Amino acid sequence: MSIGIWQIVLVALVLLLLFGSRKLPALGAELGRGLRDLRGHLAANRTAAAEDAPFDEPSPGERGGLRH
Repeated sequence: MSIGIWQIVLVALVLLLLFGSRKLPALGAELGRGLRDLRGHLAANRTAAAEDAPFDEPSPGERGGLRH
């Protein structure tokens, strides 16, 4: 299931009716800034997590598998 051109046009028209033509550019800019900040925080969190917990391969006895 993919998004077609008519679905995009319909969403754009609804947004235009809800917010008006003057507020849409400001809303788009705010959304872009928010997404950029979110990506930056996620990348920083991923980097910090990688530095805090180095990956060590567990020994066969430490693996939490099922034991029969």
